[in-house]
Amino acid sequence: MSSVESDYLKRWVGAPITEALTEVALKRPCDPIEYIALWLLKYKENEIKKASDTSNAERLAIEKKKLDEEAKKKAELEEEQNRIAEENAAKKAEIEKALAEQQAKLS
Repeated sequence: MSSVESDYLKRWVGAPITEALTEVALKRPCDPIEYIALWLLKYKENEIKKASDTSNAERLAIEKKKLDEEAKKKAELEEEQNRIAEENAAKKAEIEKALAEQQAKLS
């Protein structure tokens, strides 16, 4: 077996096969071949689920970040609206005061 093949097996098959064989040695099932086959299928299902969970967690984090940014922008817009409303109210009060003073001078 070449070093490339050996590296491949170590990388992709080594850990699950070692775990499966360890479990077979500990549990000593009646049909160890079937046990290993089913164990490996379950291992693969769990790996797919882990990958899916990781992907979902990453997407959730991205969506949460977007929601936080939107909430921040909304708060900033509300602050600006309040500031503008206060400025408008102050200008309106000045205009009303000036009109009242003019009317008082004319009267």
